[in-house]
Amino acid sequence: MNLFLSFLYFFIGVIPCILWLIFYLRQDVHPESNKKVIEIFLWGVVIVVPVVVVEKFLEIFFPTEDILFQNLPLLFLYYIVGVGFVEEFSKYFIVRSRVINSSEFDEPIDAILYLIIAGLGFATVENIIVIFNVGTLEGLKGAAIVSLIRPFTAIFIHTLAAGITGYFLALSLHQKPEKRGILVLSGLLLSSIFHGVYDAFMLQLEENPSLFSLLLPFAIIVLVGVLVYIFFIKVKKMPRTCRI
Repeated sequence: MNLFLSFLYFFIGVIPCILWLIFYLRQDVHPESNKKVIEIFLWGVVIVVPVVVVEKFLEIFFPTEDILFQNLPLLFLYYIVGVGFVEEFSKYFIVRSRVINSSEFDEPIDAILYLIIAGLGFATVENIIVIFNVGTLEGLKGAAIVSLIRPFTAIFIHTLAAGITGYFLALSLHQKPEKRGILVLSGLLLSSIFHGVYDAFMLQLEENPSLFSLLLPFAIIVLVGVLVYIFFIKVKKMPRTCRI
């Protein structure tokens, strides 16, 4: 692969995530500092490494993929716990450790926005890897097609799942300490379920292409998209000042 193609694959892998980042940042009437946005985005990039290590470790406790396909409950459990929860918790961990005690965190909607920013950093690495793999196997045309689809599928589900966790984190801000953990855990579990079910449906689609298996992951995206849209509206109406 020559240098020009490598740069092109990198560019078409990154640009959809940047466009989504701009879109979500425009939902905030009180813009965040560029420095903090870049920091959290980059932490989302960096955390991919430990997440992959944890996911590989958890694979030890699950059967091989062939066996998982023969046991759908176990397949969904693997993707919800071994993939969904690990990745959604990593996004929450970034926001919890790098944002919440920062002066930049001054309104409930920040909880959703920073979770999504972390998610987009994570999705960027994932998208670059996929684009390079497809480009290596199918060439520029295949990479271009995939780059047009993923912004509305895999990348989108990363932002939506992160938004769910962010919503529950926002709800916890004005609660008593004993209730905060329950709300955040509820958000993590719900986002992990949607994320894991989506991934399992996508795997089913790859193995058994059909109209029904095609509609399932898109149904999840539409459902979660509507849910996060409602969450955005609700959080925007919450009191601005919030400290933990």
